[in-house]
Amino acid sequence: MKFYIFLFLSLAIFSRCSSDKSDMVLPSDPVLNDSVVVTFSKDIVPIMETYCYGTGGQNCHVSQSNQGASGDFTTCIGLVDKVNNGSMETRVFDPEGDMPPSYSLSPTELTDSALQILKLWVNQGTSCD
Repeated sequence: MKFYIFLFLSLAIFSRCSSDKSDMVLPSDPVLNDSVVVTFSKDIVPIMETYCYGTGGQNCHVSQSNQGASGDFTTCIGLVDKVNNGSMETRVFDPEGDMPPSYSLSPTELTDSALQILKLWVNQGTSCD
């Protein structure tokens, strides 16, 4: 009899230790304050290295590659050109945009914080440091 009571209590306790992960609230990326100064070398270059060139042997958006015609994002001027001609807005910021592409060797979706940093940099005038 003691065994059955122990078994029942054990099951009752352990069933309480489990949780439904669908009820969990995941932390979101912090919202950047507009007073944060975004710089090309400190903030933008790491994003470009992660998503646009330099990872996994990917050579998109560098001047030496065959795809360099699509923009050289190793330089601030190359990226500012994409901001000025509107392609940053339509291809990156727009939820229907196609960058980063799904076939990329790099991560295929920007994090919320990376998007916030890019948008803040654009809103601050795309300074090249």
